[in-house]
Amino acid sequence: MAILDQFGRQISYKAARAAQDTRYRPYEPVEKKDISDLVPALDRVALQSHARRIYLNFGPIKNAINQRGMYTVGRAFVPIYTGGDEAFGALATKFLTDSFYPIGDGRGGMHDLKTNLFGYSTSIDVDGEIFILLTETDTGFPQYQGIPSHRIATPRGFTDGQMYRGAMLQDGITYYPSGEAKEYAFCDKKGELDQWLPAQNVIHLFDPEYQYQARGLTALTHCINDCRDMIQSTEWERLAMLQMSSISLVEYNDNGGPDLDDPYNALVGDTASCKGMTVESLDGGTVRYFRSNSGGKIETLVNNRPGNPFLDFHNRLLKGAFAGLNWPMALYEGHAAGGGTAQRTEIAMAQRSVEDRQDLLFYAAKRLCGYAIAKAMKRGDLPQSADWYQWEFSTPPKLTIDDGRITKELEALWKMGAANLRDIVSMRGKTLEAHYTERAQEVALRKLAARDAAVLYGVPVSDREMAMLTPNEMAEQTPSTSVDDDENHNDGNDDRMRFENLKSKFDAYGVAVRAGAITPAEMNEETFRKEAGLPNMSPAVRGAWKEDKGFRRPITLAQPGGSKSPFGAPNPTPPTEQ
Repeated sequence: MAILDQFGRQISYKAARAAQDTRYRPYEPVEKKDISDLVPALDRVALQSHARRIYLNFGPIKNAINQRGMYTVGRAFVPIYTGGDEAFGALATKFLTDSFYPIGDGRGGMHDLKTNLFGYSTSIDVDGEIFILLTETDTGFPQYQGIPSHRIATPRGFTDGQMYRGAMLQDGITYYPSGEAKEYAFCDKKGELDQWLPAQNVIHLFDPEYQYQARGLTALTHCINDCRDMIQSTEWERLAMLQMSSISLVEYNDNGGPDLDDPYNALVGDTASCKGMTVESLDGGTVRYFRSNSGGKIETLVNNRPGNPFLDFHNRLLKGAFAGLNWPMALYEGHAAGGGTAQRTEIAMAQRSVEDRQDLLFYAAKRLCGYAIAKAMKRGDLPQSADWYQWEFSTPPKLTIDDGRITKELEALWKMGAANLRDIVSMRGKTLEAHYTERAQEVALRKLAARDAAVLYGVPVSDREMAMLTPNEMAEQTPSTSVDDDENHNDGNDDRMRFENLKSKFDAYGVAVRAGAITPAEMNEETFRKEAGLPNMSPAVRGAWKEDKGFRRPITLAQPGGSKSPFGAPNPTPPTEQ
């Protein structure tokens, strides 16, 4: 027998009928349209306008957007040449870092490429997109210009959905039938058409969320109303707090006013003709008088605003906003519930978000640098090369709550060969060439300072004293002489590592012998001598091994004039000296 509801109808699971026209929710039409039709140009611009206002006026959202931009770019994005032409790579890297990065932006000044990449990341979150025009100077030097989203729009007098210049116009962009962009309509401040920009000269950068999405949508589309409500309610609560904080003490008396005999008081208004409760404001609002029929008293005003419901509801709205931004709220609050494990989880979420944004900026940076290199080769600033387009870019260090752990991790990866020094140096915004140049200059400066001090004071200063890593005194090592300049020598780090491995092996062998787990044999000594580079065993040593039948017994020392103890017996007690 079916279960009936209060109307006598058979009960069914409501969630399974959520997509149908039911009495449980308002009617919603079924829209089978592209995202550009679901969010037309007017709605997109309205969302963009609200998002800009929220970004400028609401701290938590601004903090999240700026944090993602800073952690995405940081001091990194150093160009790394990955082609086979090393000579060309060195010249091209110097051209990018010394010329194109600082002055590639047509505005010049502080607008270097790294700063612009941060701005591009911010625009992707706030405006939903950014346009970058590839251009050049009169002499052919490569330059680029950022174009804000609202300047690419359908001009006045033009209509979306119509054919212009052989392509379909839609929200400021003309498209071929295949969906490929043909031209971008660049408008002036009045919305009039300034010029058509060819698509091959424009980088349209946005984070797509829908198939066939033509224009970027602000990352705040999900929380615009929530953020506006939080801003407005906070303002109202601020006014209430100002009103409450302006009252220090409240006096209840029979007159409903101050003492008329006190010459200090000066009333404004006629309180004698008022009945019931009367309120008077004195001394700039710091004193309030209320008439009471039950006697007089003085109370301190208790302010309980804003209460926990207000704060909890705002916190709930903020969590929804951060969730849609794909950024953990713990980085705004400064902590995460659950201790270290929860904090590492939040950090991992932020790192994934940063890497996703870096993929977008890699595309823009690679196109910009490729364009700059091509123009430089055309001008003759760089030689021609078949691998001119092969570039990668460094990234900042991973987000972490423990910098020491990350440093040890990078050190371990470098020692085992899983990471190169170039990768580690580039995280700090440097190139490997610049790093080695600075290292060499530092070493040279140290040697020059030691030489000058030795001449001045007459005291020799060794190089190890100028750069000792530990306070313990170490013997000065004699530098090895080279027989042939072309002969390859082992690196000092490799020699040190082999020595440590050999020492560890000898120590482990000695521990095993002392524990009785291993009996020394002749073949062991031969192996150790060979690995350590020691001379071969002399005839006397081999004779000793032969006498012991190939196995060496522990040596037991006896006192002078005393008898040797049998194997395994305790040593005799030494005689007392007279």
